[in-house]
This record gives sequence, structure tokens and C-alpha cells, in this order.
Amino acid sequence: MQEPSSSSPHFTSLDLPAGLALTPEQKRVKELGRELAKDFRTRAAEHDRSRTSPLENYTKLREAGLYGVVIPKELGGMGLGSVGYVALAEELAQGCASTALSFNMHINATGGIPQRPAISSSVKELVAKLVLKDGALLSASASEPNSSSLLPRAYRFSVVARKVAGGYSLHGRKMFCSMFEASDYCYLFAHPEGHPNPYKTIAVLVPTKQDELTVTDIWETLGLRATRSNQVDYHGAFVPDDLVLCELDDFVQGFIIQEAAWAFGGFCACYMGLGLAIVDFARQHLSTRKATGYAQVIGYHPDISRRFAEMVVDAETARLMVYRAAWESDQRGPSMETFQCWLKAKMTVGAAVQRIVNNAAIACGMHSLFRNQGLELLIRDATTAPIMPPNSDLCAATIGLLSLGLDPGAAPSLLMSEPLLENSLKP
Repeated sequence: MQEPSSSSPHFTSLDLPAGLALTPEQKRVKELGRELAKDFRTRAAEHDRSRTSPLENYTKLREAGLYGVVIPKELGGMGLGSVGYVALAEELAQGCASTALSFNMHINATGGIPQRPAISSSVKELVAKLVLKDGALLSASASEPNSSSLLPRAYRFSVVARKVAGGYSLHGRKMFCSMFEASDYCYLFAHPEGHPNPYKTIAVLVPTKQDELTVTDIWETLGLRATRSNQVDYHGAFVPDDLVLCELDDFVQGFIIQEAAWAFGGFCACYMGLGLAIVDFARQHLSTRKATGYAQVIGYHPDISRRFAEMVVDAETARLMVYRAAWESDQRGPSMETFQCWLKAKMTVGAAVQRIVNNAAIACGMHSLFRNQGLELLIRDATTAPIMPPNSDLCAATIGLLSLGLDPGAAPSLLMSEPLLENSLKP
């Protein structure tokens, strides 16, 4: 029997089911993402080693016209929706995961802002102009100091918005601010100073090139090192009135649920792409490498072929779940149904990528884990797939409650709040 060619078609190139088929424009963008990923891959290891922003990659994304990939057509963008972005993100992540997950913050802003009814048409047009005409790169910051992705009600905003003449001044700290240093504006949520509702927030677009902003380099991490997800402190940074977007009474309901496709759906696509990259590495490795003294490639070993089969099935399952959630988003718009679809996709991707990593390491063996082989970087970058908010445990708990017809907000907390803890220590 002839050995398979390393260039043979493989499962990651299979068409989607008819109901999820891409439009010609979405296919074009997917192919464009694949070509960009080939270029990004040549620099991914160096950006990982040096923890540097992949600035040239952001430039190439802008030059390719992809800054406006999800901005609606009526605002001048490509309007390719959630499905179109998933098609792009799965390709970009296979070239440089740090670039894909950082650029996802730009998509978070450019996808979420136009769909929100509370934001005026004039503000949406201004944001679209900044991106499409001026070439502005947007980041997004939502994580708080001491918050937990397992405890959504821990998201009490530490950045305070103080009303001043002509806008707001911002004071406080944000964490895990991916791509902030490379961005021109940051899509940010802050608590209006003095408001009695701790979950009340103001959404703003902050110009990032201000002396009243301090970036502290703390991003010395296991993987995704080039995302530069550092700490940012606001010491009176100014936001003009025309960049104040809207107000939310409840961040979890108003952002995480209503903007699920952009708030965390993009993470699913990027990590799904990482899983595909690991499977493709294993496919090439197992179908070409021979052990000393053997005539056949190691993929013929039944244990190895079984592990690879599990990887393929996990990757296909995750991919279909992500595309299904994206399709639901484009068809239904923001809803509890689409929110649940994204929760299921996020949980599936997190578990699938974990199993893919485990099977790839065992099947490919120690030789594949040398840094110059490329798998080691993919594995490190994939580590946070089940951790990235909402993490797998929170996804499972919420899916279970919603599927039972129960209110997740009424679920009892297993941790004592600070006042209860203080009272329990009193004699």
C-alpha cells in the first residue's frame, strides 16, 4: 500500500454541512486568512520567545481590509457576521494564536458596538469611521483585579468614570488587557462614580495614547505570550462625550449574554483553530515519521491511529458546535438561545482541545515536543482553552441550570461573601 502524501486533503478542509455553508465572500475571507496565517507562522515562535506584539501582523490584517470584517455593510464594513468571522479566526489561529486572540479583541468591539440598540447611530458611524477610514485598531478590556471567571458576580468594576467637562475621566485598574499597547482605542466598561448599583456600567471608547495611562508588563506566561495582556492603570485618562457609548444596568446580562458572539464566542473560534493546528501537525508527523528498524510509518500502529481518530472526532465536533453557534447568532441575533449555543460551544472546545493536546503528545512522542518542531508552542497556547472566560465549569453549571429551566441567578453560592465571612469569625 502506498504511503499517504503529507499534502493529501484532510478533514480540516472538508466543507461544512449545507445549512452552515459559507457564502462566496466568507469563503474568500477564509482563504485570505489561510494565506495570512502562513506568513504569521514564520514569526510566531520569535514573538513568543521575546513576548513582543506582532505589530506587522496587525498591519497586514488592516492592509487586507479585515479591520471591518464584522462591521455591518450599512456602516461601510464587510458585514460577514459571526459565521464569517469564525471562518477567518479558525485560519488565523493556525498561524499565530497570539495574533488571532489579540485581534479577537478588535472584533469584540467592532462586532458588539454596532449591534447595540442603546448606542446612537451617530456614535456607531463615528466608530466605523475610526476603524474603516482612519485604520484604528481597537482593543477591549473587561477583566477586573481579583475577579474570577467562575464567579460572574465578582465583576464589580474597579475603574470609575468621573463626570468632567466635555466627557469623563477614568480612574482604576484593568487586567489582562490584550493588545492594548498596539491599539488606538480601548472598548472599556467603567462604573459611574457614586452610583449605588455596583453593576451599573458605562461603555466607552478610550483613546489609548494618553499620559494618564500606565501599562505594567506582567505578562510572563506559559502561552499566548505575544498577546501582551498586561495590567493597565487609569490615572484620570479622558474620554470625550462623543466616545461615550451607552450605559448598562447589569454587565453580565447586558454584555456577556447580549454580546455572547463577540464577548466570548470569538474565543471559541480561535481555540478551535488551535485544535485544528495540533491535529494537522499530528497528521503530518504520524503519516511520515518512521521508527528506526521499521518499514512503515508510525501511524500504522493501532494505538497511535486510534488516538489520532479521537483527535479528528474531537476537532470535528468542536468545529461544528462553533459554526452552529455562529449560525444561530446570525439568524437569531442576541438571545438566551444563542447565549446557550455559545456556552455549549465554549465547553465543547475547551474539553476537545484538552483531549487533543493529550492524545497528540502521547501519539507523536517526545521527539515532537522539541521546541523547533512547533507542536510545543501550539500546546502551550492551547492550555487556556478551558480557562478563558467563561471557563468550562461555569459553562457546565449554567448550561445545566438553563436546560433544567432554572434561573442561574438564583443558584446558591458555594463561597461565603466577605460580610458573611467576617460575621462567622466573631465570637
